[in-house]
Amino acid sequence: MKTLSLIILLALPTLFASALTLDEAIALAKQRSLAQQPPRIEQQRTRGQLFEAWSNALPQIEGNIGYQRALRKGKIFFPNPDTGELTPFELDQNNAVQAGVTLNQPLLTFGRVSAGVRGADAAMKATQHAVVQQDRQTELDVMQRFWTVLMLRDVVAARELSLTVSDSSLLRAQRMRDVGLMSDYDVLRVRVQAQNQRPLLDRARSDLQIAELGLKEYLGVPLDTTVTVDGTLATFAVTADLAPEAADFGAREDLSSLREYAHARQHVYTIYSNARWPVLGGQLRYAWQWQDNDWEMNPRNENSAWYAGLSLNVPIWSSGAISGKAMQARADWNHAQWTLAQAERGARLQLESARNDFTTATANEEAATLAVELAEQARRIAQTKFGQGQITTLELDAAQLDELTARVSLADATYRRLLASAQLRIAQGRAPYTN
Repeated sequence: MKTLSLIILLALPTLFASALTLDEAIALAKQRSLAQQPPRIEQQRTRGQLFEAWSNALPQIEGNIGYQRALRKGKIFFPNPDTGELTPFELDQNNAVQAGVTLNQPLLTFGRVSAGVRGADAAMKATQHAVVQQDRQTELDVMQRFWTVLMLRDVVAARELSLTVSDSSLLRAQRMRDVGLMSDYDVLRVRVQAQNQRPLLDRARSDLQIAELGLKEYLGVPLDTTVTVDGTLATFAVTADLAPEAADFGAREDLSSLREYAHARQHVYTIYSNARWPVLGGQLRYAWQWQDNDWEMNPRNENSAWYAGLSLNVPIWSSGAISGKAMQARADWNHAQWTLAQAERGARLQLESARNDFTTATANEEAATLAVELAEQARRIAQTKFGQGQITTLELDAAQLDELTARVSLADATYRRLLASAQLRIAQGRAPYTN
């Protein structure tokens, strides 16, 4: 992962030499975004739990080796039957080496080992679903940030053109006033209209800069990197289905993750509830030793041996420790089930809310599209009447500004419809990006 991140970091100048597409942004975010790390770290932890659970069902082999040298030997004394004197006899060896290998195998655990394996496997599946869910959420977050930049870019362009139209209108109005064709009051109205465009443009530019910084921060690239996004909002088409059968809660990764987590907590409860039963284990041991001494008998000695046996560990009285752990595990299981039930209810509410938002956003986009068409028609009529001398430049400029305002509203409506479509797909248990 570190090597891949370094390669991507070195390739950033080449990547951003051209416009960044949405596909490239999503791929980059999945590699570098910090939002991707929590579920992946949790997946590493549960993978370790799975290995640990399987190890409880498999043989455990332990080895030991030791060396000992007698610095001051112990002695025992035997009386001489003829003289009555005590004769010393050394007990310790000069050098002694012991080595051994022991194999322990659980034979009967009353379901504790199997429950541990199943619980760890369920936890592993829960984290896998969480990783997929985070991938989908990352796609949605990148899409939102990417489309926000595109939308604000259109807004800035429209605001700049509006300011240009207003400044041009003000210049014409001043010239017309100088030749007596317009009053000071009309010029003042045009100046107010032009000044009203500047705060809107400044705000749009500021919002665009903040949106670009937010996109770069989420992609995990340096904030001073120049990133140019590619495309327009009109080039994206996220399909969404309002039919009831389009929703599949079984395919929602967040619910699947909570469901597997509840299974994992159930198996943990099984482990603790069965802890009051005995455990039967088998053991096989090989031992080897070597020693030397100053004895006249067996000055060198090497020996090996095999041992086999069974052990039965019976819990008799734990002063409530076993039952207390079982109660805690049962509470954790109940909490996991409650969390799953709440999430399922929340998912249904989220689905209905996403449907309503999508329907509203679609209607707003249709209305904004019609408004742009009407504004274009009004502007063309105004240009025709202005050429015929039927309207003033103020009225012509007002028609042009109305069209630009309508286009700003259309860009916002298109953005909200795209985002609502992606959110509806998420609520239905599908990936958000389909372009």
